Amino acid sequence: MGRASGVSRRRKKKFNYNKNLKKLHKKLITLPKVKCKQIKEAWDTSKSYTRNMVEMGLSDDPNKTIGLREKKNKKPVKMEVITQLEAEANVPPAKTLKLPTEPMKFCVYMIEKYGDDYEAMTRDPKNYYQCTAAQIRKKIKKFKSIPSQWNAYLRAKGLFEGEEKSDEYLIDINDITKKIEEPAAMEE
Repeated sequence: MGRASGVSRRRKKKFNYNKNLKKLHKKLITLPKVKCKQIKEAWDTSKSYTRNMVEMGLSDDPNKTIGLREKKNKKPVKMEVITQLEAEANVPPAKTLKLPTEPMKFCVYMIEKYGDDYEAMTRDPKNYYQCTAAQIRKKIKKFKSIPSQWNAYLRAKGLFEGEEKSDEYLIDINDITKKIEEPAAMEE
């Protein structure tokens, strides 16, 4: 086997014979020399530091023995603000989901041509991605669940009346239905 080179060689552990590790370890373990005569006499080496301090009636942390004073005049908490913030946080966010224009046109085209016949929609030549009846049903259900697009479709059909909102799409049904009528005209 070859010699270790590079990083592994530099990381190799080395023992320093000049250091007396036993002596250093004993220095760490030995307690510091206490200069106070009374504490030195009362100290019991078999007991822990905290036990010795408690038996002598001394304290190393005045905060533990005396304790901190509590503030008497705390400011009252404004519960109205908290309840308003909680109520605002509990309101579900408004759905901003909108279908892109091509899937929306696909849904409008299929609804215009076939109504609710999803099996016929699967065989339509415009079904480029060969979606199943269940997939098309899901797409149309999603289209119907988006008010800005569904209301725009109903408004274009003349079935929905009321004020027009700014977020509604402009759907030109004539342009989409033209595509339905063209293949029928070519066949004749």
